[in-house]
Order: sequence, then structure tokens, then C-alpha cells
Amino acid sequence: MPTPSQLFGPAPTTRDGWADALLALVAPATRTAAAGPERMPVHPSMSDRGAVWFELVTRPLWGLAGHAAGGLSGADRQWDELRRALTAAVDPEHPWYVGRPADMDQRLVESAAVGYALAVAKDRLWDPLTERQREQLTDWLSAAASATPFDNNWCFFPVLAAIGLRSVGVPVDEARVAAHLDRIEDFALRDGWYADGPGTPERPGSRDYYVPFGFHFYGLLLASLKAVDDERGRRYRQRATEFAAQFQHWFAADGAAVPFGRSLGYRFAQGSFWSVLAVADLPAVDWATARTLAQRNLGWWWQQPILAEDGSLTVGYAYPNTGVVEQYMAGGSPYWGMKIFVSLAAADDHPFWTATPASDLPPRVSPQPAAAMILARDAAGDVIALAGQNAPGWNPRGGNAKYAKFAYSTLAGFSVPTGEPSLDQGGFDSALALSDDGEHWRTRSAGESGIDGETLVVRWRPWPDVVVDTRLRHVDGGHVREHRITTGRRLYTAEGAFCVPKTGLGATPHNVTERPGLARATADATVSEIVCLAADEPPRDGVVVLQMSGSHLLHPRTVLPALRGVLDPGEHTLRCRVSLTRR
Repeated sequence: MPTPSQLFGPAPTTRDGWADALLALVAPATRTAAAGPERMPVHPSMSDRGAVWFELVTRPLWGLAGHAAGGLSGADRQWDELRRALTAAVDPEHPWYVGRPADMDQRLVESAAVGYALAVAKDRLWDPLTERQREQLTDWLSAAASATPFDNNWCFFPVLAAIGLRSVGVPVDEARVAAHLDRIEDFALRDGWYADGPGTPERPGSRDYYVPFGFHFYGLLLASLKAVDDERGRRYRQRATEFAAQFQHWFAADGAAVPFGRSLGYRFAQGSFWSVLAVADLPAVDWATARTLAQRNLGWWWQQPILAEDGSLTVGYAYPNTGVVEQYMAGGSPYWGMKIFVSLAAADDHPFWTATPASDLPPRVSPQPAAAMILARDAAGDVIALAGQNAPGWNPRGGNAKYAKFAYSTLAGFSVPTGEPSLDQGGFDSALALSDDGEHWRTRSAGESGIDGETLVVRWRPWPDVVVDTRLRHVDGGHVREHRITTGRRLYTAEGAFCVPKTGLGATPHNVTERPGLARATADATVSEIVCLAADEPPRDGVVVLQMSGSHLLHPRTVLPALRGVLDPGEHTLRCRVSLTRR
């Protein structure tokens, strides 16, 4: 599959270049959307065909609306195609009608982009419509504004639908809008973080990319539009400023963001927080840093093979792969990434665009208690996050792997399970897998966690009679793990380092070292190693496991260095050092 750079040229570095990049990316989407639902590619999504097509219709609006709000030209065809598709989608008498948004329905998600586009690009989306088309769009969007969202970041969606209606003179239920905004306040945490829903004491709401590309993104848009009261807008800006001080450490020097949590298939959206700062005119970090983080993130994605031959975005992460994304991902879903282009709404003389990008992102260890993480950027610029969150209480595909591993890396990515809970299919990189029969394995999915200085502490219970106290800390060149295990049963153990791409032909891993107490794998310019640290621990053997193809976010084929051992009932301590280096 081609990269954006292969189809569209080098990564854009100017505002005009960003505008051209946006139009190149959305052109296949708007063309396919305008051809109707039957032309929609088939993907294994939980949504119905109408909702899947409607994602393709609406999600380009996140970028196109910013493009129009910034006074940029050249998007006439894209707007014509989207208006044709959108007006058909909301026309009850048209065969492409997608139906009214219902409570907790996927269509409610897409109403937010329509509402925002009406608010900032009325001349593009509303003014060209006939009176009948306006009535149908008003009726459809009013249903969205009245629908009940899921109790998480979705609370913003009926608000944005209402803001769009308000912008074209349609009355809305202001008490309902206020109630949604008040509910969002309940999710606010320390340091500018939000929990994505109330969760439970055992499984608190997730803290992931829905904080930057959801809560903060929508809150700052509303504040910039003066669509909320001054005090609420002040809180949104203050929280975004606090959050920016932490979120900047999620990005590597090459622009890669830490892959963590769900909805990673939205790709470019990772950097949209830095772009929306320009729209809100909020220097949460200095403008050179904001521009650098957005620019490098877009540039990193520009080098990944994420496009189909016609230039449309594929489903996956760093390459096309529906197996690593959630059950709600379909062909139009990746266009949520167009949020990164919202900065086009800022004028070309805005400091976001005129600032000289920073030359370096310095090494730093950053404890982030609200996220239950300690992040470190090393001298090479790569970032590793030691993590203590739990898997979500609901069941996104690969939820344990996406939230409950010990470490997440910009350089190494991570794996998700592909089938049986076996060592080659379980996705046990950056995890301690335990088994009481040697065949079926369990890893951490929930537990209590906290930060002790620069050490992350986690307690978890894979069985009622097994308790594991894990301590994680960064050290020069890697991180150290210590597990104090109290077990009432005999346990087999397998502890994974980071995966690297598989090199060579055939099924046998190449460039590997396996010996007692150490496992190492080398691929391309990356070396992954795990080594026992304590001579008095139960002896563990070093092995390198060939992972199931298609299980990894970054590479189609990978190998995993790991340590294997056996524990008898009683108390034990396992210690190891894990390193991931560039050669």
C-alpha cells in the first residue's frame, strides 16, 4: 500500500501545504460518498451500512469546515459532493436516507461534524441548499440534538448538533444543552485530564486519546465559537493548558505518538489537540512547540503505508489491518483524523503558522498520575510509557492489550490478541503472562495502581489465590520490572519485552539470542532485549517467540523476546530489565 508521501509528495510544512494535503486526502472520500451507500467498501463493522456510509459523508467536514473558516479556496468539488451526499442522507424519501439519529446511535457521533460545519462554514453547507433541503437537515439535526448519548465523551455530540442549529437560527433546548455540558464536568480529573465516562471503582473511566481529540477538542471549539458561557469557556481553556504540559511528552522526536488505548485507527487525530489550540488562540504551550508537535505527527503519518491505491485511507494503524482496530471501525472511520486540519481555520499570520518549529524535544521523565502513567523520552527521542490503567469495563476488541500492558512505545508499538490465549497468538509483549496449565495464559486486565515518586506500582489478581505486586521504573536505556508473586498454585510464566519486525525468510526468527536469563531480537535498526536481574530468582529461560502475523500495530510480522519459567506455590520475586534501542 502507498504512503501519502508516495501519492501526494513530501509532508506539508506550510499552511497552504496543509490545505493541499487535506484536499488530497478527502478527495477519494467525498467522491465515494457522493456515489452512495452501495459504493461503500465492506468492512467488519458493528454499524449498519447506512451508518458506515454516513461516516464517510460527514467526517471530512472536520477538516473542510476549518478550511472554509480560514478563507481558503479550491474545495468546490469536495463541498459539492458532500452536499449531494448529505442532503440525500437526511431526506426520508431518498433511497440513501440513513434514518433519524436514535439514542446512543452511531449517527449521533456524525451529527457533531455537521453541527460544527454549519457553525463555521454556513456559506458552504447551508446557504446553497433549497428550502426543502434546509427543513430536512434541520429536522434530522434536531433529532440528534434531542437524542441521548452514551455517558462519556459522547455528551458533546448533541451539544455540537445544537450549536449548528443555533447558528442557522433554529431554536434549541438550551436546558438540555446545559445538562450535557454539566455532565461533562463530572468527568474532569486533575492536571487537565478527563475520564471517558464514569466507570466503576474497579475499572475507572479510560484516560486515552479521547481526552485530547475528544474532550479538549470539542471544548475548545465551543469556547472559540463563544457557544458556552464565559466561566465554562475559562475552565476549558485552563484544563487544556494543564493537559498540554503533560500531553507534549506523549510524542517522540520523529513525530510518532505513543500508541495506547482505543480508536488508534483515527491516526492523524492524535495531533489534533495541537491544531485546535490555534483555533482557540490558546498558547497552552509556546506556539513553536504546538506547531512542532502537530507538524511532526502529521509528517510521521505521511511516511506510513496507510492509503489504498486510489488515495483513500485504509482501516488499521501503521498499515491496513482490520484486526488491530475496534469493532466499530469501518471504511469512513479513519476520516476522523481530518480533525488535525482544523488549524486551517486560523489565519496565515497566526503564530501557530508563523512560529519556527522547535529544533528538538529534550529527554524527560514525566509522571502523570491522572493517566496512571510515567512517560520517558530517551536520548534518541523515542517515548516509552509505563502504564497502570485497567482494561475498559465494556469489550472493545483487544481492550486488555490496548490499556493494561506494562509499557507502550512509540518505536515498538504493541500487539493485540489474534485468537487463542497462546504465546504466539496472545499478544503478550510488555506483559507478564501466567498459566496454570502451560497452554492457556492470562495477563493483567485490572487492579489497583499508583505512582511512588518515579515508580509505577500495580497490584493485580489473575486468580483468587494469586496476587502480583508489580513495580515499574525507567532507567537509562530501558525500564526495570519487579513482580512479587504470592501464589496458591503452580504457575508457568512468560514475560515479554517489545516486539521487533521479523526479518529473513521462513518461520524461524533471525538475528536472535536465546540463553538462560536473556532473550534478544534485532531487526532493521532496532534491538529489543529482556534480561533477568536477580541471581536468586527462579531461573528463567530466554526465548524468542514468532508472533501471529497481523497482530501488531506497526509491522505485519514480528518476533518477541521473552523469559519463561515455572513457579511452585509460595512467594517469589521476578526482576528483569527491558530495553529497546536504535542501533
